[in-house]
Amino acid sequence: MSVRRVLQAGFMVGRKDIAIFWWNWKVWLTTWILRIVTSAATWILLGRLIGSEERVYFLLIGNAVIVGPQAAGWVVSSSTWDRFDGTYPMLVVAPTSLAPAMIGRTSIWLINGILTSLATFAILVTLFRFPLRMPDALFAPLIVAVVCASSYGFSLFIGSFVIRIPSTRNIVHNLATTMLTAFCGVSVPIAFWPGWVQTVTTILPVTHGLQSMRLLLNGGSPAAIVSGVLFEAAVGLAWLTLGILTMDRMADRGRRDGSIEFV
Repeated sequence: MSVRRVLQAGFMVGRKDIAIFWWNWKVWLTTWILRIVTSAATWILLGRLIGSEERVYFLLIGNAVIVGPQAAGWVVSSSTWDRFDGTYPMLVVAPTSLAPAMIGRTSIWLINGILTSLATFAILVTLFRFPLRMPDALFAPLIVAVVCASSYGFSLFIGSFVIRIPSTRNIVHNLATTMLTAFCGVSVPIAFWPGWVQTVTTILPVTHGLQSMRLLLNGGSPAAIVSGVLFEAAVGLAWLTLGILTMDRMADRGRRDGSIEFV
């Protein structure tokens, strides 16, 4: 079977996965998006309480962007579902890379992340009357897509380890998204953190893309915006490559030590 067909088959399974969470777009809007928007609005209102419109907009941009990677982070959990479904041993027994099947199945969460961020952005901009700079703001969806894709690669890397210990999937997912939210400039500037933390954030997803989004919406230099987006894409590609390599290495170890089993 070709890689393309494996990706397509995996994507079909992923669509079934997400249908378990939300049956249709109406439920998605009234449950998932409502939850995400209210959570983000809580942080934004903190800026309003301290009487700083600048802080309000800082928090709005940060929280509207980060919800996409948070949603795409479900890749960490969904990477383990083939073990619970009993299909993992059959996938691993095939003498080929495990990556196409896993990417196919989990890619639906990347799409969910992009749509989540865009929907949240639109709602928050309306609620808080955020002044958009046109036509610059028309490029915002592109930056959101790059940030979510970068975070997807990072989550796939983490998921490649969680496959071996599926019981840790939820706590690892929460820790990863909390780390990105805390350190990558979402609610406080990266400069707030010690120097070594700032250094670590340069290799994490979200950091460069979020900075580009802030520059875009505040009339920053086009060269700086493009540079940040390219850095974000490079970081995401690096994590994705590590994820694919690690996933296959974990599968090989499972074949050798016989730890592949139904969970």
